[in-house]
Amino acid sequence: MYLKNTRCYLSGAIEHCENKTNWRLEPKVILHEQFGVQVFDPFDDPKQQWVPTLEKARLEQNYDELSKVARNFVRKDLCLVDRCDFLIAHVPYKVPTTGTVHEIINSNNAKKPTLLVCPQGKEFISSWYYGFIPHKFMFSSWEELYKYLNEVNVGLHKNEDKWSFVYELI
Repeated sequence: MYLKNTRCYLSGAIEHCENKTNWRLEPKVILHEQFGVQVFDPFDDPKQQWVPTLEKARLEQNYDELSKVARNFVRKDLCLVDRCDFLIAHVPYKVPTTGTVHEIINSNNAKKPTLLVCPQGKEFISSWYYGFIPHKFMFSSWEELYKYLNEVNVGLHKNEDKWSFVYELI
């Protein structure tokens, strides 16, 4: 089982989520229990305690404070992206995701498998991503993603360069 003890970062909107619920709960359980993956969840991170400070600084137009706190958020999340073996990004249609885009680009630039899930359908993933993420790494549902990860887990994607590190081919 190739995914056991690997690390995955779950990327996706937090700031502009409509209901501020953590969509990552179910994927975290499945990734851990079914595949033995260690999951980094930025929504369930101690830094979230600083959200009220960010919101207050924005309302008060205290841009020095806003920049200071936001810089720490960005630094922490991008450090976790650096430490992961692969990234899964939840990219629902028409949800603004500045941080998610940054994380996707950093993961892809680091040659990591960068997997995108759009629950409205793969066809609704921004065309821009098709310019640098292989479309076989894009999924219309979590079930499609899990099916693909099962294939990765048993070694069926050794020919895909992005998985070389996980497969210990390099």
